[in-house]
Amino acid sequence: MFEIRIICDTSDVPRVAQAVLGSVDATSIRRYPARDPAGTRLYITADHRGSHAGCTVCAQDGMALWLRLDGSEQRRPCTGIGEEDMLAAGLLLGARRSEPWTANDDRSTEAPF
Repeated sequence: MFEIRIICDTSDVPRVAQAVLGSVDATSIRRYPARDPAGTRLYITADHRGSHAGCTVCAQDGMALWLRLDGSEQRRPCTGIGEEDMLAAGLLLGARRSEPWTANDDRSTEAPF
């Protein structure tokens, strides 16, 4: 398990989050304002990408439909995070809130050591 810290413009959060989350299996995401008023800090606790067997978001093939910034959809690697959770965490275009997100499986309760 590892943590990724990202500092980017707030308008870039959906694009950056989707790029990073497509390459790891996230166990928690936190979003905070940066020192720069136009910036955002993302903290993603993640693990190496798994097989997605038993995933409730994708068809267990590791691929899911993602909303692109222009409103169209594209099949991309599954993050294991449902659309409602990504919206609540402020990771989709038009999201107004930024609540912390934590996976609802055994990984989120494991001790890190």
